[in-house]
Amino acid sequence: MQDMFNTDLIDLNAAVSDEQELFDLVGTRVIEKDFANLGYISGLEKRELSYPTGLKFPEIPVALPHVDPKYIKKPFIYVVRNDKPIAVKQMGDSADMESSNFLFLGLKDGAKQPKLLAEIMAAFQNKQFISAFCEADDKESMYNLLTNKFTE
Repeated sequence: MQDMFNTDLIDLNAAVSDEQELFDLVGTRVIEKDFANLGYISGLEKRELSYPTGLKFPEIPVALPHVDPKYIKKPFIYVVRNDKPIAVKQMGDSADMESSNFLFLGLKDGAKQPKLLAEIMAAFQNKQFISAFCEADDKESMYNLLTNKFTE
C-alpha cells in the first residue's frame, strides 16, 4: 500500500464548496498525472450515488471515494483536506454527514479493496494516528505519516 501514496497526490489546502467540485478537482489532477482514465470523474459520481463512502469515526469524519478499477491506470490514494466540511453521504445507510477529509482510493485490483478499507478504518480508530493526521499541515509530513503507518 505504501507505493500508492505520492506527494503529488496530497492536497491539504483544497477550497471547494461541494462534492461535485471536489470530484472535478481530484479527477482532473489524477487524469493529468496519468493515474486515471477520462471516465474517472463520471465513474466517481455514479459510484458515490449508489455506494456512498462517508465514515463517521469517533474523532473525525472521513470519506473514501473510489471507482471501478477500469478507470484506474496506476494504483493511488489521493489525500485531500478541504478548508471547510462539505456534505457527503454515509457508507451503509446513506445518511447525510459532512467531512473535510478525503482519501480517494484508486485501485486496479478490486479484490484488494476490503483489506485496504479495513486498514484505513483501523487507522482512523487510533487516536494517535488521528492526532498526527490532523496535525500534518504539509505534503511531506502527511506523506511520511501515511507511508509509515501503512507499512507497519
